[in-house]
Order: sequence, then structure tokens, then C-alpha cells
Amino acid sequence: MEMGATLNKYRIGPSHSECLYDGNFSVYLTDSQGATVQIVEKDGTICNFPGIENCDALAAELIAEKIPPVIRYETTFKKQENGDFRMIWTVRPDGRFWMDSWGFGGEDYEWVELYADIDQTGRFTAPFRLYSIGYKKFVQD
Repeated sequence: MEMGATLNKYRIGPSHSECLYDGNFSVYLTDSQGATVQIVEKDGTICNFPGIENCDALAAELIAEKIPPVIRYETTFKKQENGDFRMIWTVRPDGRFWMDSWGFGGEDYEWVELYADIDQTGRFTAPFRLYSIGYKKFVQD
């Protein structure tokens, strides 16, 4: 039975500003023949970054051109039915991310997530696009 492509991690990043993280953001895809492709560098830099497709909703929250191709918060990967992967990248955390254990420092804004699909050879198939702003999703899974 052939397993298809796999990733060494399906979630990276801290969940809160006070959480410690080991600092190794490295993500590798291994294809069905055993070849390995790096998707994310140890420092969080996204390899072969495909760019960001801007839209009005994203532009109202952030300037797409100023989003560096680096994971700073959280990213998850979901395996798709066709064997490819969807990378969901938090480019701005919920404002509560900054709150300390006493409730100080929180901001009043929702999280922003972008997504891009990665094929079974480790290549992005399109630029990152808006996935969600808070609970409002802009794409169907």
C-alpha cells in the first residue's frame, strides 16, 4: 500500500505569546519515492514562497506586500483528499495573543490566516490567498 507524500510536522508555532517554542520551524515533505523537499526553514522562512494574492478583505486588514514570508505565529497543514496539502498560515494572531496571564496587553482585532496548496512533490500550486479573518472564512475546505 502506497502512503503518498507525508510531512514531518502538521502544526508549528506557539499558541500564545507566553508559550515557549523550541524555535525549530523546519517542515519537510517526503514523497512516495522517499525524496525530501524542505517547505519551511528552521527560522520559519517559507521556502520557494509563491507570493500573496491580494483582495479587498485582506487589504482592509493588512498590506499584503508588507507581510514577510516568515512564520511568526502558527501554521497548520491539512492533507487534502487528492494527497496534496493545504498550508494555513496565521499572519496576524488574534489580539488576545499578546495578553499576559493577568489579561494585560491584549489588542482588539481578529486573526488573519492565509492558505496555499502544496502538491505531492512539495511545490506550491498557487500564491497564498485569504483563508479567514477571525471566524469568517473565505474559502471552503
